[in-house]
Amino acid sequence: MRQKSSKTQDRPAWDAGAAAHLLSRATFGGTSEEAARLAATPMERAVDSLLSDAGPARTPARPAWVTDPWVNTERRFADTTREQAAESHRATRRRYASELNDLRAWSLRQMIAAPVPLREVMTLFWHGHFATAAGKVNLSQAMFQQDETLRRLALGDFRSLVREVTLSPAMMMYLDLEGSDKAKPNENYARELYELFTVGIGRYTERDVKETARALTGWTLDGPPGAARTRATAADTPRDFARDGLIATFVPERHDDGVKTIFGETGRFGLDDVVELILRQEATGRFLAAKLIDYFGAIDPDEALRGRMAEAFAASKGEIREMLRVLFTAPEFYAEAARGSLIKSPVRLLVGACRQLALDVEPTPTLAQLTAAMGQELFNPPNVKGWPGGRSWIGAGTLAVRYHLPTALIDGKEPAGLEPLGFNRFLALPRDATQGPAMMARLQGAMAERSAARHKEGLKCRFRPELVFPKGAPNDPAALVDALLARLIVTQVRPSTRPALIAACEATPAADRPAVVAGLILASPEYQMA
Repeated sequence: MRQKSSKTQDRPAWDAGAAAHLLSRATFGGTSEEAARLAATPMERAVDSLLSDAGPARTPARPAWVTDPWVNTERRFADTTREQAAESHRATRRRYASELNDLRAWSLRQMIAAPVPLREVMTLFWHGHFATAAGKVNLSQAMFQQDETLRRLALGDFRSLVREVTLSPAMMMYLDLEGSDKAKPNENYARELYELFTVGIGRYTERDVKETARALTGWTLDGPPGAARTRATAADTPRDFARDGLIATFVPERHDDGVKTIFGETGRFGLDDVVELILRQEATGRFLAAKLIDYFGAIDPDEALRGRMAEAFAASKGEIREMLRVLFTAPEFYAEAARGSLIKSPVRLLVGACRQLALDVEPTPTLAQLTAAMGQELFNPPNVKGWPGGRSWIGAGTLAVRYHLPTALIDGKEPAGLEPLGFNRFLALPRDATQGPAMMARLQGAMAERSAARHKEGLKCRFRPELVFPKGAPNDPAALVDALLARLIVTQVRPSTRPALIAACEATPAADRPAVVAGLILASPEYQMA
């Protein structure tokens, strides 16, 4: 049956179940106690508190390896020998791989420990929306800086977010904006800016793309202003080895200052003009609303919620927070069909379990590898479209890892078989056939080295029942099962689930029961959904 339009829908019921649903989507999942406390406050006030708390959220400390200014340790000069270049390249790539491992663990740490998880939930959303990937960028500090930008602006002004993401080093490298100049404008970023980031397919023309590419010329990455360059760069040096810094720098002589026509408007447009033109398009608000509705799993068959969110976007001149306010108070968000309908992404699944069970956990690269094995490697989406989500999260291989997640989180034991069989090398084999085996041996050695680095710290997870049950876990198996189901599951469980859990609990020594029941629930189909 078709749902009523939003104008005639009843105000959504606000109770502990609705509050638990909100927490499951907006905060990686809450406990039954947190849901009860939230439900004691009127809905609008509860949503306001979530949004206002996320505003002044503390900026996390940077990883120790982030430097300011960044120094290119594989920089090549006219007098750099071939041997020196090869050694600095190998050493730098090893360091970048180690730093990216650390960055993934650092990111999980923010999500697990954040006192204001909505900002982290939105940072993860933008990470998949403005997708860049370490597989191409392969520069740890650039990936960190974009994450820092997304977190800072996650709930704020979309205008600022678009501008800063455009000039983030990771995006400039990933979509080739760094080398775009008036002699040869690169259209990669201009096309994705419209198709995937702002207005969507069918809302722009090929001419808009070409003219926007011209408008965005002249930007490059450079060192700090005034930095001395005492050594010359060898001719035809690839950009990775000639880059002096990660500071977005405008070079007027490389910019096409001619007249351009974009979205039917004409002028000598540059970056700021393009951003303003995007904000003027009605399609921008509707496109973002659709992405947020899909990400948070609301049901919007007649697109009425999408329209209201787009109106809030326009009225607030591009504030993401106001779109979320409409979404989190909408009947479509709390509809019965919306609850328990969202397949948790690997990151949501892992982070939610850590938070809901109050696990004693120190995120490590090994822990981050679990999300990669489930199909969501942080800082490395599969392509510019980000992670597809939905049913794509569930496959023969990824489902097996999901079922083994309790072994990792509760028992602290890494499931076997999670390592990739190989990695993209993007290198052509030498023409000299005698050199091929040596190159393959080096690649296999690098893969083994990367694997060892990911597993060096192992899993540092511990389930402590006293943190979940400060007054002691219930002795009665049924009471223990009910308490953990209420804490972890936001939907109705299948008729067979509760009896099976009680039977498993009864067959387990009393001291081990909380861990066994919690582990079985984490592996259940019900826990895979939010």
